[in-house]
Amino acid sequence: MVRVFTATCAFAATLGCASAHSPSFLYKFDAANAAGVDGSIQVQYEGEDSTVATLTAALDFSGVDQEALAAFDGNCTEAVTSYKWHIHTKWNSTLDSDSFKQCSKAATGNHYDPLRACGTASEYIDEPDCKTKSLTYACNPDSYTADPLKCEKGDLSGKFGGFQLSEDATVSGQWTDEHYPLPSENTPTWSIVLHAVCGTQTPRIACAVIQEVAHEYEGNSEASEHTDGSSEHGSGEEQNYGGEEEQEEDTDQGEDTEQHEGEHHDQC
Repeated sequence: MVRVFTATCAFAATLGCASAHSPSFLYKFDAANAAGVDGSIQVQYEGEDSTVATLTAALDFSGVDQEALAAFDGNCTEAVTSYKWHIHTKWNSTLDSDSFKQCSKAATGNHYDPLRACGTASEYIDEPDCKTKSLTYACNPDSYTADPLKCEKGDLSGKFGGFQLSEDATVSGQWTDEHYPLPSENTPTWSIVLHAVCGTQTPRIACAVIQEVAHEYEGNSEASEHTDGSSEHGSGEEQNYGGEEEQEEDTDQGEDTEQHEGEHHDQC
């Protein structure tokens, strides 16, 4: 069952409380389970039937164990300063966030791609037509602005660029997507997977399952509140990710057969 976070808004002020009318979803990473990654990525819609959504990331990578990362994937021999992020279609863990093998293709599936833009890790990559189309997949912030159909709906790195860590190994950013999946498209098995960029390889390092933020129309007008009583406040932080997205390499051709240092690790 998906954990639900609760937000309250005074009934008399509901017309002025946008969040009370707008679906919101949270992907929360716990450092204890998610390879040392801590924080969250929140999706706030403009309305119930809107494709316009604001994504807010507040993540801390300072707890990532570089030795554990290198042991998992031999390509990650130097400190990782860049990560890719995508919406994946499955979730098999009993936790809200997980790491390494629990974020594999078998555990989290591939990218959400209902319109078959067909990147190399599309959920439909096994279809012959999609596999052929993937050879010319070119999703980046510029191509997405010009034509949203160039990108998988779940290719967040392609749309907005990868996460570039600041000097203190954190990421704070906010992006508005005018073509985000509809609220009704979100499912309890969606996850966001973080990929470490290790040269040309991008092993799956951490992942978190979708959690719905529920809104109440009574009580006081405080910001969102966890079900355990702790407060959760919105973020107005400036974006500090890198400028130009490093194009996702076709490193996962035949994702199940990609070999790193004698082991197989999912790339996208």
